Amino acid sequence: MTFPQLMVYPVTKRQIRRTVLNVLGDGRTDLLGDADAAAIEWEIVARGMTAAEWGSVQTLFTAVAGRWQAFTFLDPVGNLLAQSENFAVSPWVVGPLLSLTSGVVDPLGTSRATGVVNTGAAAASIAQSLPVPGTFQYCLSVWVRGGAVTLTIGSSSKTFAATAGWTRVSMTGSGTTFAVSLDAGASADLFGMQVEAQIAPSDYKQTGTRGGVYPKARFGDDALTVTAQGTDIFDAVIRIVNMEN
Repeated sequence: MTFPQLMVYPVTKRQIRRTVLNVLGDGRTDLLGDADAAAIEWEIVARGMTAAEWGSVQTLFTAVAGRWQAFTFLDPVGNLLAQSENFAVSPWVVGPLLSLTSGVVDPLGTSRATGVVNTGAAAASIAQSLPVPGTFQYCLSVWVRGGAVTLTIGSSSKTFAATAGWTRVSMTGSGTTFAVSLDAGASADLFGMQVEAQIAPSDYKQTGTRGGVYPKARFGDDALTVTAQGTDIFDAVIRIVNMEN
């Protein structure tokens, strides 16, 4: 079960941390972070939902019995991909004849981009599959410099011409596998792959070992309150919490 894709809402994301304070007999104090108590909370102020959108939220809320059971939540302000800059590690699947060189100067002025050369006789890709609904609309984006590249979401692809400087390219589509590929013999510099559950790219968010897919999220309240502004216009504040790493 996955939280539905809503088209209109502002959202606030909070990181919650717990620190244990231990006061010793001699007056000294020890501070210890409690990693097991860490949580992420999203507050979605969903204004202008259609009856179908509100109905999908209600259906999920009933299916998971409020706060009781978990569901998959796609961070609406995050990058769904893991290791957004390190294509040489899992969960990226890299074509065997692609040569990767790290430490290339990136569009942000640091050295976190990757040089990619396809030494094979056929097109090859760098791809990552996500445990997300294949029917949602996603935006895949990446910075490219040098050669032409092809972006792919599921079964849809879009090719972008070579550029001398850094250019951020993007495409929208539905699917669960997201890839960038180079033709045989081609080369390009890549930086900052990003996937978002929306139709256009937002500011880039760097990720490490985990991306913005949370398979054990829960509702933050035992009841949902909605205001009907019209026959097909609904407003609600929805809290989602993730407390599991």
